Amino acid sequence: MIYIFISLLLGFLIGYKKWLNEKMILLNGKLQTVFLLLLIFVMGMSIGMDKSILTQLPALGGTAFIFAVAACIGSVIVVYIISRIFFKEEKK
Repeated sequence: MIYIFISLLLGFLIGYKKWLNEKMILLNGKLQTVFLLLLIFVMGMSIGMDKSILTQLPALGGTAFIFAVAACIGSVIVVYIISRIFFKEEKK
């Protein structure tokens, strides 16, 4: 846990002091993308090798689908309500 805090503090200090030039910032963005893709790949491999997750995949997928549909419907309802409240048209 201490390594995470040290890494976070070092990243904050480097970014705060603006020690990075434009070229290094662009390189940093590319490296972040590469390592993020590597992380997703490794996580997918670890899930794929776990037999208990693979046997429960249909149930997990159904639950995830229900949550996704509920989130979409809820978002549409909230946007509709907020737009009706804040963007009322004046009646003529």
